[in-house]
Amino acid sequence: MEGMALTMKNILVTGDRGYIGSSLVPLLLKNKYNVVGFDTEFFKKTIPSKYKNPNYKIITKDIREVDVRDIEGIDAIIHLSALSNDPMGDLDDELTQDINFKSTIRLAKLAKKTGVKRFLFSSSCSIYGIAKEDTVSEKSKVNPLTAYARSKINSEKNLIKLADKNFCVGILRNSTVYGYAPKFRNDLVVNNLVTTALALCEIRIMSDGTPWRPLIDVRDLSNIFMQFLKVESKKINGKVINIGFNENNFQVKDLVAEVKKCLPKSRINFTGEHGKDSRSYKVSFNKFHKLFPNIKQSWRLSKSVKDLVTMLKKNKYSKKDFVSQDFTRISILKDLLTKKKINNMLYWN
Repeated sequence: MEGMALTMKNILVTGDRGYIGSSLVPLLLKNKYNVVGFDTEFFKKTIPSKYKNPNYKIITKDIREVDVRDIEGIDAIIHLSALSNDPMGDLDDELTQDINFKSTIRLAKLAKKTGVKRFLFSSSCSIYGIAKEDTVSEKSKVNPLTAYARSKINSEKNLIKLADKNFCVGILRNSTVYGYAPKFRNDLVVNNLVTTALALCEIRIMSDGTPWRPLIDVRDLSNIFMQFLKVESKKINGKVINIGFNENNFQVKDLVAEVKKCLPKSRINFTGEHGKDSRSYKVSFNKFHKLFPNIKQSWRLSKSVKDLVTMLKKNKYSKKDFVSQDFTRISILKDLLTKKKINNMLYWN
């Protein structure tokens, strides 16, 4: 089985032109993988990046329309494609299930039938919702509060059923991602705190600052996906694994303090519009640390926030960028809908 992992060179990455994908693909290419990217490409705004490479081919297509020809010759799939956060998921509950759940299972079944050896699924710790325990683990009861979280838990359950000795299924229940990537997103908690501070000289906190979140830098997550390609099947097959680092559980107020250190002139503004944000979960990553003892965190929060401020300043991120919402996924989709570039089912017109 270990040999099987090491021979995997042809990798399909769905959502390759998204936030995580734009960090993961260059890393895979640097490590001599052949990459096929599969993305409908809603989000074109990119902080300049150069990773043209003859070993990187792209397919621009909706995940609901994937067919056997798209995955022939593929050894492993890293499945990132999804309506990717809670406000977007709530745009249309049924559509979220179609894109995030039904398409995932259809893709996995096609992959299995076509001889793909490994399927890595990008899930989310947001399925814990309001945690009833002090710290949740993979054995804890899940409490999905949003369409997005429900789509993830449905996918997990059904993917596990497909795992067998010839089709390795790894489920990565990821922490909330932060940090710099070419297809930047400012609608994730750390990134949003940094961009409001840069654009408005104000750090806006919509909760009372007490909720817990597990966090991970996009580059650490990209490295972990790559390690999941290499590891022997028996370590991950049919398993759900929380992905993150125990030291990276933070309360929102800790994040604010970190941003304030880098941008000291920013005012702190508790808007209170979410009251005590209902989602709060502190997560145990003991299972992950035990399975992958050699993976250490490279991008601690303080290092990542400093780097993000540097990169955004270097690329002249401004109030105009913030107000235009060019880096906010829900706003881009709504704009495409308004301009009738996509229809209500989110297919391109």
